[in-house]
Amino acid sequence: MTASSPPGSTEELLSRRVRAVLDGTGESWTRRMFELGRRLRAEGGGPVYDLSLGNPSLEPPPAFFRALRALVEDDTPGTHRYMTNAGFLQVRRFVAEREGRRFGLELDEECVVLTVGAAGALAVTLRALADEGDEIVVPAPYFSEYAHYARHAGLKLVPVRTTADFDLAPEAVAEALGDHTRIVLLNSPNNPTGAIYGAGRLNELAAVLRRHVTRTGRPVVVVEDAPYRDLVYDGQTPASMMSRYPHTVHVTSHSKDLGLAGERIGYAVLSSELAGRRRVFAGLSYCNRTLGFVNAPALMQRMLPEVLGAPDGRVDVAVYARRARTLHAGLARLGFSAAPPRAGFFLFPRLPDDLVARAPAGVPADVWFAERLVARRCIVVPGTAFGVADHLRLSVATDDDAVAGALDAIAAELDAG
Repeated sequence: MTASSPPGSTEELLSRRVRAVLDGTGESWTRRMFELGRRLRAEGGGPVYDLSLGNPSLEPPPAFFRALRALVEDDTPGTHRYMTNAGFLQVRRFVAEREGRRFGLELDEECVVLTVGAAGALAVTLRALADEGDEIVVPAPYFSEYAHYARHAGLKLVPVRTTADFDLAPEAVAEALGDHTRIVLLNSPNNPTGAIYGAGRLNELAAVLRRHVTRTGRPVVVVEDAPYRDLVYDGQTPASMMSRYPHTVHVTSHSKDLGLAGERIGYAVLSSELAGRRRVFAGLSYCNRTLGFVNAPALMQRMLPEVLGAPDGRVDVAVYARRARTLHAGLARLGFSAAPPRAGFFLFPRLPDDLVARAPAGVPADVWFAERLVARRCIVVPGTAFGVADHLRLSVATDDDAVAGALDAIAAELDAG
Protein backbone atom coordinates (compact mmCIF):
# COMPACT_ATOMS: atom_id res chain seq x y z
CA MET A 1 0.00 0.00 0.00
CA THR A 2 1.39 3.40 -0.94
CA ALA A 3 1.06 6.75 0.76
CA SER A 4 -1.32 7.80 -2.01
CA SER A 5 -3.65 4.86 -1.25
CA PRO A 6 -4.80 5.13 2.37
CA PRO A 7 -6.69 2.16 3.80
CA GLY A 8 -10.48 2.30 3.67
CA SER A 9 -12.76 4.45 1.56
CA THR A 10 -13.03 8.21 1.73
CA GLU A 11 -16.62 7.86 2.95
CA GLU A 12 -15.46 6.02 6.06
CA LEU A 13 -13.74 9.18 7.23
CA LEU A 14 -17.08 10.94 7.50
CA SER A 15 -19.25 10.97 10.59
CA ARG A 16 -22.29 8.70 10.65
CA ARG A 17 -24.67 11.67 10.58
CA VAL A 18 -23.03 13.13 7.46
CA ARG A 19 -22.79 9.73 5.75
CA ALA A 20 -26.53 9.25 6.32
CA VAL A 21 -27.26 12.55 4.58
CA LEU A 22 -24.94 11.92 1.64
CA ASP A 23 -26.26 8.39 1.21
CA GLY A 24 -29.74 9.85 0.70
CA THR A 25 -31.51 8.96 3.93
CA GLY A 26 -31.53 12.53 5.17
CA GLU A 27 -30.67 14.66 2.17
CA SER A 28 -32.63 17.86 1.64
CA TRP A 29 -35.33 17.30 -0.98
CA THR A 30 -35.29 21.02 -1.73
CA ARG A 31 -31.61 21.07 -2.59
CA ARG A 32 -31.88 17.79 -4.46
CA MET A 33 -34.59 19.15 -6.74
CA PHE A 34 -32.82 22.49 -7.15
CA GLU A 35 -29.62 20.74 -8.28
CA LEU A 36 -31.69 18.59 -10.64
CA GLY A 37 -33.09 21.74 -12.21
CA ARG A 38 -29.60 23.15 -12.64
CA ARG A 39 -28.47 19.96 -14.32
CA LEU A 40 -31.40 20.01 -16.74
CA ARG A 41 -30.64 23.62 -17.68
CA ALA A 42 -26.96 22.78 -18.24
CA GLU A 43 -27.87 19.86 -20.50
CA GLY A 44 -30.10 22.05 -22.68
CA GLY A 45 -33.21 20.81 -24.43
CA GLY A 46 -35.58 23.66 -23.66
CA PRO A 47 -36.81 25.71 -20.74
CA VAL A 48 -36.95 24.31 -17.20
CA TYR A 49 -39.93 25.30 -15.07
CA ASP A 50 -38.18 25.35 -11.72
CA LEU A 51 -40.40 26.03 -8.71
CA SER A 52 -38.12 24.33 -6.22
CA LEU A 53 -36.14 26.91 -4.26
CA GLY A 54 -36.97 30.12 -2.43
CA ASN A 55 -34.14 31.91 -4.21
CA PRO A 56 -35.22 35.57 -4.58
CA SER A 57 -35.94 36.39 -8.21
CA LEU A 58 -36.12 40.14 -7.63
CA GLU A 59 -32.88 42.09 -7.49
CA PRO A 60 -32.04 44.14 -4.38
CA PRO A 61 -33.72 47.56 -4.18
CA PRO A 62 -32.02 50.78 -5.39
CA ALA A 63 -31.18 51.84 -1.83
CA PHE A 64 -28.93 48.78 -1.45
CA PHE A 65 -26.77 49.67 -4.44
CA ARG A 66 -26.45 53.29 -3.31
CA ALA A 67 -25.40 52.21 0.16
CA LEU A 68 -23.01 49.58 -1.14
CA ARG A 69 -21.24 52.02 -3.47
CA ALA A 70 -20.77 54.49 -0.63
CA LEU A 71 -19.50 51.81 1.74
CA VAL A 72 -17.04 50.38 -0.77
CA GLU A 73 -15.62 53.86 -1.45
CA ASP A 74 -15.29 54.61 2.28
CA ASP A 75 -11.59 54.13 3.11
CA THR A 76 -11.92 54.92 6.82
CA PRO A 77 -9.31 52.73 8.58
CA GLY A 78 -10.69 49.72 10.45
CA THR A 79 -14.03 49.37 8.72
CA HIS A 80 -13.21 45.87 7.44
CA ARG A 81 -11.54 44.50 10.57
CA TYR A 82 -12.93 42.34 13.34
CA MET A 83 -15.57 43.81 15.58
CA THR A 84 -17.25 42.33 18.65
CA ASN A 85 -18.74 38.98 17.73
CA ALA A 86 -22.28 40.29 18.19
CA GLY A 87 -21.68 42.94 15.52
CA PHE A 88 -21.08 46.66 15.25
CA LEU A 89 -22.47 48.54 18.23
CA GLN A 90 -24.18 51.26 16.18
CA VAL A 91 -25.88 48.70 13.94
CA ARG A 92 -27.12 46.69 16.90
CA ARG A 93 -28.55 49.86 18.40
CA PHE A 94 -30.32 50.62 15.12
CA VAL A 95 -31.80 47.11 14.98
CA ALA A 96 -32.80 47.25 18.67
CA GLU A 97 -34.67 50.53 18.17
CA ARG A 98 -36.35 49.32 14.98
CA GLU A 99 -37.42 45.97 16.43
CA GLY A 100 -38.45 47.57 19.71
CA ARG A 101 -40.95 49.73 17.80
CA ARG A 102 -42.22 46.65 15.99
CA PHE A 103 -42.80 44.64 19.16
CA GLY A 104 -43.58 47.41 21.65
CA LEU A 105 -40.57 46.52 23.80
CA GLU A 106 -37.66 48.49 25.26
CA LEU A 107 -34.70 46.82 23.56
CA ASP A 108 -31.03 47.76 23.72
CA GLU A 109 -27.84 46.73 21.93
CA GLU A 110 -27.47 43.66 24.16
CA CYS A 111 -30.76 42.34 22.81
CA VAL A 112 -29.30 41.95 19.29
CA VAL A 113 -26.72 39.57 17.81
CA LEU A 114 -25.98 40.13 14.12
CA THR A 115 -25.56 36.82 12.33
CA VAL A 116 -24.78 35.11 9.04
CA GLY A 117 -28.39 35.07 7.91
CA ALA A 118 -31.35 33.61 9.77
CA ALA A 119 -29.82 30.14 9.40
CA GLY A 120 -26.72 31.32 11.24
CA ALA A 121 -28.93 32.86 13.92
CA LEU A 122 -30.78 29.57 14.36
CA ALA A 123 -27.53 27.62 14.56
CA VAL A 124 -26.07 29.78 17.32
CA THR A 125 -29.38 30.03 19.18
CA LEU A 126 -29.98 26.28 19.25
CA ARG A 127 -26.41 25.59 20.34
CA ALA A 128 -26.49 28.29 23.02
CA LEU A 129 -29.84 27.35 24.57
CA ALA A 130 -30.19 23.57 24.30
CA ASP A 131 -28.21 20.59 25.56
CA GLU A 132 -27.72 17.39 23.61
CA GLY A 133 -30.85 15.28 23.91
CA ASP A 134 -33.18 18.23 24.46
CA GLU A 135 -36.30 18.48 22.30
CA ILE A 136 -37.49 21.12 19.85
CA VAL A 137 -41.25 21.20 19.26
CA VAL A 138 -42.12 22.45 15.77
CA PRO A 139 -45.49 22.74 14.00
CA ALA A 140 -45.69 20.73 10.77
CA PRO A 141 -45.30 21.40 7.90
CA TYR A 142 -41.90 22.87 8.72
CA PHE A 143 -38.82 24.05 6.83
CA SER A 144 -36.93 20.85 6.05
CA GLU A 145 -33.54 22.23 7.09
CA TYR A 146 -34.75 22.35 10.72
CA ALA A 147 -34.09 18.63 10.95
CA HIS A 148 -30.47 19.20 9.91
CA TYR A 149 -29.97 22.10 12.32
CA ALA A 150 -31.32 19.93 15.14
CA ARG A 151 -29.15 16.98 14.11
CA HIS A 152 -25.98 19.07 14.20
CA ALA A 153 -26.80 20.27 17.71
CA GLY A 154 -27.70 16.77 18.94
CA LEU A 155 -31.33 17.73 19.49
CA LYS A 156 -34.55 15.87 18.81
CA LEU A 157 -37.10 17.50 16.53
CA VAL A 158 -40.70 16.83 17.66
CA PRO A 159 -43.24 17.74 14.92
CA VAL A 160 -46.80 18.56 15.96
CA ARG A 161 -49.95 18.91 13.90
CA THR A 162 -51.44 22.20 12.75
CA THR A 163 -55.03 23.02 11.79
CA ALA A 164 -56.63 22.13 8.46
CA ASP A 165 -55.49 25.47 7.04
CA PHE A 166 -52.04 25.13 8.68
CA ASP A 167 -52.63 27.64 11.47
CA LEU A 168 -51.02 26.96 14.84
CA ALA A 169 -52.72 24.36 17.07
CA PRO A 170 -51.73 25.34 20.64
CA GLU A 171 -53.35 22.22 22.08
CA ALA A 172 -51.05 20.06 19.95
CA VAL A 173 -48.03 21.94 21.29
CA ALA A 174 -49.32 21.41 24.82
CA GLU A 175 -49.55 17.66 24.24
CA ALA A 176 -45.94 17.56 23.00
CA LEU A 177 -44.37 19.50 25.87
CA GLY A 178 -42.34 17.33 28.21
CA ASP A 179 -39.42 17.25 30.60
CA HIS A 180 -36.92 17.45 27.73
CA THR A 181 -38.62 20.27 25.80
CA ARG A 182 -36.31 23.26 25.57
CA ILE A 183 -37.50 25.14 22.47
CA VAL A 184 -40.72 25.71 20.55
CA LEU A 185 -39.70 26.71 17.03
CA LEU A 186 -42.23 28.80 15.11
CA ASN A 187 -42.00 29.87 11.46
CA SER A 188 -44.57 32.51 10.53
CA PRO A 189 -45.14 33.42 7.74
CA ASN A 190 -44.53 29.78 7.16
CA ASN A 191 -42.30 27.92 4.75
CA PRO A 192 -43.74 25.88 3.02
CA THR A 193 -47.40 26.85 3.48
CA GLY A 194 -47.40 30.66 3.56
CA ALA A 195 -49.65 30.48 6.63
CA ILE A 196 -49.46 33.31 9.17
CA TYR A 197 -50.11 32.24 12.75
CA GLY A 198 -52.97 34.33 14.12
CA ALA A 199 -52.80 36.55 17.19
CA GLY A 200 -55.44 34.50 18.99
CA ARG A 201 -53.50 31.28 18.47
CA LEU A 202 -50.32 32.91 19.76
CA ASN A 203 -52.17 34.14 22.85
CA GLU A 204 -53.31 30.58 23.51
CA LEU A 205 -49.77 29.28 23.02
CA ALA A 206 -48.40 31.85 25.48
CA ALA A 207 -50.90 30.63 28.08
CA VAL A 208 -49.92 27.01 27.41
CA LEU A 209 -46.24 27.80 27.89
CA ARG A 210 -46.78 29.82 31.05
CA ARG A 211 -48.66 26.88 32.58
CA HIS A 212 -45.82 24.56 31.58
CA VAL A 213 -43.21 26.84 33.14
CA THR A 214 -45.23 27.11 36.36
CA ARG A 215 -45.56 23.32 36.55
CA THR A 216 -41.95 22.42 35.69
CA GLY A 217 -39.96 25.46 36.79
CA ARG A 218 -37.97 25.36 33.53
CA PRO A 219 -38.69 28.01 30.89
CA VAL A 220 -39.33 26.79 27.39
CA VAL A 221 -37.89 29.27 24.88
CA VAL A 222 -39.89 30.26 21.82
CA VAL A 223 -37.64 30.79 18.81
CA GLU A 224 -39.41 32.65 16.00
CA ASP A 225 -37.91 32.16 12.55
CA ALA A 226 -39.38 35.00 10.50
CA PRO A 227 -37.47 35.78 7.27
CA TYR A 228 -40.76 36.33 5.39
CA ARG A 229 -42.32 38.75 7.89
CA ASP A 230 -41.93 41.74 5.54
CA LEU A 231 -43.26 39.89 2.50
CA VAL A 232 -46.92 39.86 3.54
CA TYR A 233 -49.21 40.50 0.60
CA ASP A 234 -51.72 42.76 2.38
CA GLY A 235 -49.05 44.84 4.12
CA GLN A 236 -49.99 43.75 7.63
CA THR A 237 -47.38 42.97 10.31
CA PRO A 238 -47.63 39.33 11.43
CA ALA A 239 -48.31 38.74 15.12
CA SER A 240 -45.31 37.80 17.24
CA MET A 241 -44.63 35.99 20.50
CA MET A 242 -42.18 38.77 21.40
CA SER A 243 -45.06 40.83 22.78
CA ARG A 244 -46.84 37.84 24.32
CA TYR A 245 -44.31 35.61 26.04
CA PRO A 246 -41.15 36.74 27.83
CA HIS A 247 -38.86 33.84 26.91
CA THR A 248 -38.75 34.58 23.17
CA VAL A 249 -35.93 34.94 20.64
CA HIS A 250 -36.91 36.43 17.28
CA VAL A 251 -34.74 35.39 14.33
CA THR A 252 -34.86 36.98 10.90
CA SER A 253 -32.77 37.90 7.88
CA HIS A 254 -32.87 40.16 4.85
CA SER A 255 -32.32 37.37 2.35
CA LYS A 256 -35.90 37.68 1.13
CA ASP A 257 -37.19 41.23 1.61
CA LEU A 258 -33.96 42.78 0.27
CA GLY A 259 -33.17 39.99 -2.22
CA LEU A 260 -29.83 39.31 -0.50
CA ALA A 261 -29.87 35.55 0.03
CA GLY A 262 -26.25 35.25 -1.08
CA GLU A 263 -24.97 38.01 1.20
CA ARG A 264 -26.04 36.33 4.46
CA ILE A 265 -27.11 39.03 6.87
CA GLY A 266 -29.57 38.47 9.68
CA TYR A 267 -29.89 38.73 13.43
CA ALA A 268 -31.32 37.27 16.61
CA VAL A 269 -33.36 39.64 18.79
CA LEU A 270 -33.77 38.72 22.45
CA SER A 271 -36.85 39.83 24.31
CA SER A 272 -35.88 42.32 27.01
CA GLU A 273 -37.92 40.12 29.36
CA LEU A 274 -36.03 36.90 28.54
CA ALA A 275 -34.77 35.11 31.64
CA GLY A 276 -31.05 35.83 32.11
CA ARG A 277 -31.11 37.90 28.94
CA ARG A 278 -27.61 39.40 29.20
CA ARG A 279 -26.10 36.00 29.84
CA VAL A 280 -28.00 34.62 26.84
CA PHE A 281 -26.63 37.51 24.77
CA ALA A 282 -23.12 36.51 25.85
CA GLY A 283 -23.86 32.88 24.98
CA LEU A 284 -25.09 33.69 21.48
CA SER A 285 -22.05 35.91 20.89
CA TYR A 286 -19.77 33.10 22.03
CA CYS A 287 -21.47 30.58 19.73
CA ASN A 288 -21.34 33.05 16.84
CA ARG A 289 -17.56 33.01 17.21
CA THR A 290 -16.88 29.38 18.02
CA LEU A 291 -19.22 27.81 15.48
CA GLY A 292 -17.00 29.43 12.87
CA PHE A 293 -19.18 32.35 11.82
CA VAL A 294 -17.05 34.74 13.94
CA ASN A 295 -19.24 37.70 12.96
CA ALA A 296 -21.74 38.76 10.32
CA PRO A 297 -20.16 40.31 7.19
CA ALA A 298 -19.02 43.86 8.00
CA LEU A 299 -20.25 45.45 4.77
CA MET A 300 -23.70 43.93 5.14
CA GLN A 301 -23.94 45.05 8.76
CA ARG A 302 -23.11 48.64 7.88
CA MET A 303 -25.55 48.54 4.96
CA LEU A 304 -28.60 47.83 7.13
CA PRO A 305 -29.31 51.28 8.63
CA GLU A 306 -28.84 52.95 5.25
CA VAL A 307 -31.20 50.63 3.39
CA LEU A 308 -33.89 49.77 5.93
CA GLY A 309 -34.54 53.44 6.58
CA ALA A 310 -34.83 54.37 2.90
CA PRO A 311 -38.18 54.79 1.09
CA ASP A 312 -36.92 52.55 -1.72
CA GLY A 313 -35.35 49.99 0.61
CA ARG A 314 -37.61 47.03 -0.20
CA VAL A 315 -38.27 44.70 -3.08
CA ASP A 316 -41.74 44.90 -4.62
CA VAL A 317 -43.72 42.24 -2.77
CA ALA A 318 -46.61 42.81 -5.20
CA VAL A 319 -44.65 40.87 -7.84
CA TYR A 320 -44.51 37.76 -5.64
CA ALA A 321 -48.16 38.25 -4.65
CA ARG A 322 -49.28 38.39 -8.28
CA ARG A 323 -47.40 35.22 -9.20
CA ALA A 324 -48.72 33.41 -6.14
CA ARG A 325 -52.31 34.31 -6.99
CA THR A 326 -51.85 33.29 -10.61
CA LEU A 327 -50.42 29.94 -9.53
CA HIS A 328 -53.13 29.43 -6.91
CA ALA A 329 -55.93 30.08 -9.43
CA GLY A 330 -54.36 27.75 -12.00
CA LEU A 331 -53.94 24.94 -9.49
CA ALA A 332 -57.54 25.33 -8.31
CA ARG A 333 -58.73 24.85 -11.89
CA LEU A 334 -56.72 21.61 -11.99
CA GLY A 335 -58.30 20.22 -8.82
CA PHE A 336 -55.62 21.07 -6.26
CA SER A 337 -56.68 22.64 -2.98
CA ALA A 338 -54.72 25.29 -1.09
CA ALA A 339 -55.42 28.24 1.14
CA PRO A 340 -55.28 31.60 -0.65
CA PRO A 341 -51.68 32.89 -0.64
CA ARG A 342 -50.90 35.46 2.05
CA ALA A 343 -47.13 35.88 2.29
CA GLY A 344 -43.70 34.68 1.30
CA PHE A 345 -42.54 32.65 -1.67
CA PHE A 346 -44.51 29.42 -1.48
CA LEU A 347 -47.78 27.61 -2.09
CA PHE A 348 -48.45 24.22 -0.52
CA PRO A 349 -51.35 22.67 -2.45
CA ARG A 350 -52.83 19.28 -1.69
CA LEU A 351 -52.92 16.77 -4.54
CA PRO A 352 -56.38 15.87 -5.91
CA ASP A 353 -57.74 12.68 -4.34
CA ASP A 354 -57.82 10.80 -7.64
CA LEU A 355 -54.15 11.62 -8.20
CA VAL A 356 -53.24 10.34 -4.73
CA ALA A 357 -55.10 7.12 -5.53
CA ARG A 358 -53.06 6.62 -8.71
CA ALA A 359 -49.70 6.53 -6.91
CA PRO A 360 -47.95 3.14 -6.80
CA ALA A 361 -48.27 1.22 -3.55
CA GLY A 362 -45.56 2.08 -1.05
CA VAL A 363 -44.58 5.35 -2.76
CA PRO A 364 -45.78 8.69 -1.34
CA ALA A 365 -48.05 10.27 -3.96
CA ASP A 366 -46.29 13.63 -3.74
CA VAL A 367 -42.88 12.05 -4.34
CA TRP A 368 -44.23 9.99 -7.24
CA PHE A 369 -45.89 12.99 -8.88
CA ALA A 370 -42.88 15.28 -8.38
CA GLU A 371 -40.65 12.71 -10.05
CA ARG A 372 -43.06 12.34 -12.97
CA LEU A 373 -43.03 16.10 -13.51
CA VAL A 374 -39.27 16.03 -14.01
CA ALA A 375 -39.81 14.37 -17.39
CA ARG A 376 -41.78 17.48 -18.34
CA ARG A 377 -38.92 19.68 -17.13
CA CYS A 378 -40.97 20.90 -14.19
CA ILE A 379 -39.23 20.92 -10.81
CA VAL A 380 -41.22 21.00 -7.56
CA VAL A 381 -40.58 19.72 -4.04
CA PRO A 382 -42.76 16.97 -2.50
CA GLY A 383 -44.54 17.83 0.73
CA THR A 384 -42.99 14.78 2.40
CA ALA A 385 -39.83 16.88 2.70
CA PHE A 386 -41.71 19.18 5.10
CA GLY A 387 -43.36 16.53 7.22
CA VAL A 388 -46.74 16.41 5.43
CA ALA A 389 -47.36 14.01 2.52
CA ASP A 390 -49.72 14.40 -0.47
CA HIS A 391 -48.77 18.04 -0.98
CA LEU A 392 -46.31 19.93 -3.20
CA ARG A 393 -44.28 22.98 -2.33
CA LEU A 394 -44.17 25.43 -5.22
CA SER A 395 -41.99 28.54 -5.22
CA VAL A 396 -42.97 31.83 -6.85
CA ALA A 397 -39.41 33.12 -6.47
CA THR A 398 -39.01 32.52 -10.19
CA ASP A 399 -40.43 34.26 -13.27
CA ASP A 400 -43.82 34.46 -14.95
CA ASP A 401 -42.83 32.04 -17.71
CA ALA A 402 -41.84 29.39 -15.17
CA VAL A 403 -45.19 29.71 -13.40
CA ALA A 404 -47.11 29.39 -16.67
CA GLY A 405 -44.91 26.51 -17.87
CA ALA A 406 -45.27 24.65 -14.58
CA LEU A 407 -49.05 24.90 -14.74
CA ASP A 408 -48.99 23.54 -18.30
CA ALA A 409 -46.70 20.68 -17.25
CA ILE A 410 -48.91 19.77 -14.30
CA ALA A 411 -52.02 19.85 -16.49
CA ALA A 412 -50.32 17.66 -19.12
CA GLU A 413 -49.25 15.12 -16.50
CA LEU A 414 -52.77 14.98 -15.06
CA ASP A 415 -54.20 14.40 -18.54
CA ALA A 416 -51.65 11.66 -19.20
CA GLY A 417 -53.39 9.49 -16.62
